[in-house]
Amino acid sequence: MTEAVSGDTLHGSLTGRLIMTTRTAVPDSTTEPSVLRAERYRVCFDNPQQAALCAQIAGACRYVWNHMLADCQWRYRMWKMYRIGPKPSVSFFTLGHRFTVLRNDPAHAWLQAYPASVVRYALKYLADAYARSFDSADAGLPHFKSRHRTTPGFTIPQDVRMDGTRLHIPKVGWVRLSGSGQYLGCRPKQVRVLKEGTERHPKWYAHVFHEVPADRVRPPAPTGDLGVDRNVGQATDSNGHVYTLPDTSNLDANIRRKQRKADKARERSRRNGQPLSHRGRRICGQLNRLYRKRRCKRENVGHQHSRKLADRAHTVVVEDLHTKAMTQSAKGTVEEPGRNVKSNWGRLERNLAYKAGALVKVDPAYTSQTCAVCQHVDKANRKTQAVFKCTACGHTANADHNAAINILAKGVPLARLARGVGASARRGAFPSGTPTTREPDRPGPGGSASVPSVNPSVYPSEGGPP
Repeated sequence: MTEAVSGDTLHGSLTGRLIMTTRTAVPDSTTEPSVLRAERYRVCFDNPQQAALCAQIAGACRYVWNHMLADCQWRYRMWKMYRIGPKPSVSFFTLGHRFTVLRNDPAHAWLQAYPASVVRYALKYLADAYARSFDSADAGLPHFKSRHRTTPGFTIPQDVRMDGTRLHIPKVGWVRLSGSGQYLGCRPKQVRVLKEGTERHPKWYAHVFHEVPADRVRPPAPTGDLGVDRNVGQATDSNGHVYTLPDTSNLDANIRRKQRKADKARERSRRNGQPLSHRGRRICGQLNRLYRKRRCKRENVGHQHSRKLADRAHTVVVEDLHTKAMTQSAKGTVEEPGRNVKSNWGRLERNLAYKAGALVKVDPAYTSQTCAVCQHVDKANRKTQAVFKCTACGHTANADHNAAINILAKGVPLARLARGVGASARRGAFPSGTPTTREPDRPGPGGSASVPSVNPSVYPSEGGPP
């Protein structure tokens, strides 16, 4: 299934397909609205030297990250000790100046053999990591990148050159791309090149971010609205459709087995004071491959579920949940969702942010304890995890379906019609006569005057380059 997200698994060949070059298909942004969409391609090198040079560029990016991180930590320690001058800056502008000095240093003259803009852009991720740590205490400070535990990769930040099915990588040359090519011919804005696979069988992929005309994007349903209740094991919409997670029990068992072997190999290397053995590195590579396989399965299911929801309704109402804490604190098994049962509902939410016409988040308080028929709220209404029976009117239903109806009832009065370009420009999210706006000073359900966030059809922030 082809979707506009960098984590999709794309197959097929571009041979035999007539595609116009990028230079002749650049949309006029002044007259034609456009949106950002990303697509994943397999990189096919013409010779082994190109693959080796890509690995060297990725290594230079990792080296610059670690060097600048150590420099930032040293500057902060000196400032904290002596309090001379302002607090050291960690902005991308400041780090870029330090990179120029580093690159011109004779001791680091080898950096001049690699594209400056590509290697310098690694510091953009470092500056963003610092910004996230300052904004949220849960983010934590950035860490050093290990050679064997970090996915090699680099970013072409601007001036991307593409000619049909070929991509130009600075200092490497032209390489061929293999994939679905759904957005080839549109203007490329940025490219993230990543190395996957094992050391013996490495594979390179290019995540190309295209500027796509709005009329080429698959639109959501023109009308309708749905509420979605999510728990750890599955999600249910207000029409009664159930969306389950993929069965990864075999993968999880293999991951646990390989993880034990990898831990033993690392412990042996620490005990002997030697680097990780070739066997240990091979096991770690196999473990990473299993992690990628599981991640791809979850991403695929997340895209399928989000596409079904966007095709069924223009506006989707979800609970404003902390999905990471929800999955970490759960207890139980796959049949009774709980501890170590991972979910991709956060990914589903990010996908809906740009696939659906509008995404509305509401307060989840009491949605699972409220009767959808008589609105009676009682903790005893939810007899079990799956059965809801109202103690006032006797209404019986599936607990998740009942909660989804309550979520929709909360979101419809607070939703507004999406405005903008592309999918968000299509009106008719609600039938005529349904209130779609409310005054800012009027409290919402439950007495709260806060308005839930409504995300129009834009490219999700989590889907950009890492």
